[in-house]
Amino acid sequence: MSDEFVISPPWGAILRQFFYSQFFGTPTYPTHSFAGQTVIVTGSNVGLGFEAARHVYRLNAAKLILAVRTVKKGEAAKEDIVRSVRHRSDGATAIEVWPLDLESTKSTLAFADKANALPRLDALIENAGIVNQQYKTSEGFEQVIQVNVINTFLLALSLLPKLRETKQKFADSVPHLEIVSSEVHHMTKLPALNAPDIYENLNAEASFDIDRYNASKALEVLFVRELVSRLGSDDHSVVITLVNPGLCRSALDRNGPAIQRYILAGFRYTVGRSTEVGSRTLIHGATAGPSSHGEFMSDGVNQNVAEWIRTDMGKKAQVKVFEQTMKVLESRKPGIGKAVGL
Repeated sequence: MSDEFVISPPWGAILRQFFYSQFFGTPTYPTHSFAGQTVIVTGSNVGLGFEAARHVYRLNAAKLILAVRTVKKGEAAKEDIVRSVRHRSDGATAIEVWPLDLESTKSTLAFADKANALPRLDALIENAGIVNQQYKTSEGFEQVIQVNVINTFLLALSLLPKLRETKQKFADSVPHLEIVSSEVHHMTKLPALNAPDIYENLNAEASFDIDRYNASKALEVLFVRELVSRLGSDDHSVVITLVNPGLCRSALDRNGPAIQRYILAGFRYTVGRSTEVGSRTLIHGATAGPSSHGEFMSDGVNQNVAEWIRTDMGKKAQVKVFEQTMKVLESRKPGIGKAVGL
């Protein structure tokens, strides 16, 4: 391990911003129309994704695809959304439930193939993610990294050409690729950056700790920033955004130990937003203008990423993360980089 990347989170500033956002940064209620558009929301049978999907349908999307691990739960979510949006009566046909398991590369690529056959795709809201408090693996990768980073970007880059195609075919479309991230990327020291192979380090059980979710969110930020840089920041054919929904009363901690769930539930209840309020940020990210391309959005507006990421060290880190992530993605889908112009 080298010591090239030494990160010292400024905890005072982080906590001040966090509490200010939670109590005074309420995102506005979404009103932007999705009329005529096709929108995919991953992880949409529960929590933030579910409430974001309800907004998308309420705002008149022509087709809403609920991408979920368990189709039965997705169908229940669909029924709930249809019942709650009374000005529409086309839910049976406008909302579709598709299986997607981001632990599985096969499932991720099958979903992408199906989505690439759609007539159009106007927004991909990648909300699905996990938190683990114990070391687990999927396909040889630590599970949080597999889901939150590797297969999240496998899906994103697999569908980026479809989003671009939609822009070319439909003059009314401003396609969006949204990665739901988090302010916790400010909190990690991300020691894996100093390893020769970031993912070999993260996949080792000895490296696993309670910081893993935070680290995964930092990797998302670094990858997206470098992706946008390499695609060309003046290319707004698809608006790519990173979105922080804030701390919400969601089901994100549902896989943790019982005592931890109870403690976190108390904190979330006291400080957290409702999932509906948090989901508004997802809609703002999926409707943002070109000025938000490549930006980190919080409370529905552009905000700064962690200070160290904006330094020369951060630039080096994002290049390293991007190149090593692309190596993994190419092994899962050869030619994925060339297909998007990388």
